[in-house]
Amino acid sequence: MATNTTFDKRLIVDRIISGLELAKQAAMSAAKQAHETATHSETVAKSKYETFGLEASYLAHGQAQRVAECEVELSGYRSLNLACFLDDSAIDLSALVSLEDELGIENTYFIGPGAPGMKISLEIDKNIDLETDKNTDIDLAAVCHKNSNKEQLMITVITPSSPLGQLLMGKYLDDSVRLNIGEQPKVYEITGVE
Repeated sequence: MATNTTFDKRLIVDRIISGLELAKQAAMSAAKQAHETATHSETVAKSKYETFGLEASYLAHGQAQRVAECEVELSGYRSLNLACFLDDSAIDLSALVSLEDELGIENTYFIGPGAPGMKISLEIDKNIDLETDKNTDIDLAAVCHKNSNKEQLMITVITPSSPLGQLLMGKYLDDSVRLNIGEQPKVYEITGVE
């Protein structure tokens, strides 16, 4: 993400909400199925070694917890105030942050209240005029050096409590952060904040 590229972060949040709603529906369906299995007459244990019904009840409980987690995360995103970050703004919740590693590989992260690890793919049209185009997802085109007019940008959701999120909170554009991955330290430069 070039530092002069601006995204409509509402699009990112809308995609996260859609993903969370799908995850919630899947968890609700799995919880219902596990509950039906756990309470079915054929799963009643006839000996202490027949644990199928018990295992199904544990699964139903776990899926019900996942539904509750999705509801909390959905609530967090629905009430999220999307901040506008300037070049001299400290990174905080709702920031879209680009990091570049020592090899020049750039990754983009959205700092949100939940859904860690979710990946959002955006298609960037490099021919978009610098005025907002109502037919696209993005306000400005990304500047890149590829021959095609479209580029895929992958955004990974992180939370302020994640190891990387903890390092980024309060940092600024052009700062560096050091993250130990196993015993291997990695240094990232903050190349973009929105």
